[in-house]
Amino acid sequence: MANLLCVALLVASTLLVNVNGWVAQGQCPEDENGIPHQPGDHWNEGCQMCDCWENAYGCNQRFPTCSYPVGCVKVYNDDGCEIMAVMENQANEVCDPISCWMVGK
Repeated sequence: MANLLCVALLVASTLLVNVNGWVAQGQCPEDENGIPHQPGDHWNEGCQMCDCWENAYGCNQRFPTCSYPVGCVKVYNDDGCEIMAVMENQANEVCDPISCWMVGK
């Protein structure tokens, strides 16, 4: 019976791992002042945006990761987040992405 309970908990935790692109994690962490985040709180961690729920929190990319045609160079913001791409020798010409995706953490 104990093994069945462990399997059920494993399946339930796996189902919670990725909820609408958000990867659910443990208890909400503390903010920069050492105060625990509360359910309903939203904050940014580098390239991630995070939400606190009742018994967990989750983070997802604020910007998508994209692939671009040959000759395009990715541009990053001060946090190191990919924000777009421009032509290698023409920084004023923005490249259209081939495909983009979002990844949670």
